[in-house]
Formats: sequence, structure tokens, C-alpha cells
Amino acid sequence: MTADEDRDGLKESLESVVLFVVPILVIIPFYVLGLVQDINLAYYIIYVIYILGSLLIVRVNRERVGESLSIACGFILAFIIVQVIRSDMYIRPDLEPLTVAEQIVYNFLLSGPAQEVLFRGVMFFALWRWKGWKVALVTSSVLFGLVHVLKGIYFVVATSLIGLVYGYVTYRTRNIVGPMIAHGLHNFILGFMLVT
Repeated sequence: MTADEDRDGLKESLESVVLFVVPILVIIPFYVLGLVQDINLAYYIIYVIYILGSLLIVRVNRERVGESLSIACGFILAFIIVQVIRSDMYIRPDLEPLTVAEQIVYNFLLSGPAQEVLFRGVMFFALWRWKGWKVALVTSSVLFGLVHVLKGIYFVVATSLIGLVYGYVTYRTRNIVGPMIAHGLHNFILGFMLVT
């Protein structure tokens, strides 16, 4: 690796870190001061910043979309089935069409895509070019898990492991479409549709 390539990789990695940290640092004072009362509003603001910021620095790859989708969604569907069987989950009885529509928009257009564009599309690829795919895989997965720290340590570990799968799919296919859809599917089904 030449010195110029190393500098470019470092620059891309720093862009990723800034994109990851700044929205969180911007929203925290508003939340602490009570200007943003609803934590969901804070998430919406952060996701919009992640998506817009990431789109400025990430390139779109249209190759191997099918492989990316089949691997990521296959894994997540298997994971969901195991969770349903293991936890005795059932479909939420109080579902209303408007709420379902809101959750579809939130999970498939904001939450899943924002996190995948940031962690796999920006961070993973920048770290991969700078430090190699294994460092990129572990680092982006651990940071992905840490974003979910408010839900407890178990959730951080579980989310980091899922991040490893999403990262491996991204590495193998050079495409984040599968992880984006799988992430939205996972959040929609296990986070909203099913209850114990």
C-alpha cells in the first residue's frame, strides 16, 4: 500500500467516524435539555442525518444484489424462526393498519437503511480499504452493537453478532442491499409485529 493510498484510507475512515459521532453528539444536548422529549424523534433525526451524510460519501454498487439479498434475508428469516420457536412469540393482537404502515416506513426506509449505509456502506468499506476487511468487519460490528446500548448488554452482544453477519455478506458480495432489507425485516418482525 502506498502512502497516498494509506492517507486516502485514513481520510475515508475519519469521515466515517465523524459521520457516526456527530449526529449523536448533536442530538444529546437537545435530549438532555428537554428540547427533544420523544426518543423516537431523536432516532428519526439521527437516521435522516445518517442517510443524507452517508449518501454524500458512499458509492452505490448494483452488482450481486440477488446474492446479497438471498444470504442476508435467508439468515435473518432463520434467526427470526428460531427466536419465535424459542420465545413462544405470537403476532401482536392490537395491530392497526396505520401503525403497521408507519412501522414499515420506519424500519424499511429509515432505521435499517440508515444503519446499514452508515455501518456497512461507509464505515466497513472505509476501514476495509485502510486496515483490511477483518478489522473492518469486527470494528463496524462492535460499533453497530454499541449503538444499541440503551437496550442492555445482551442486546449489544446480539446486535454485534448480527452485525458480523451483515458485514460478512457485505464483504462477500460488495453490496449492502441485502443487509439493508434484512435489517428492516428483522426490526419490523421482532421489534414490532411479534410479542411474547
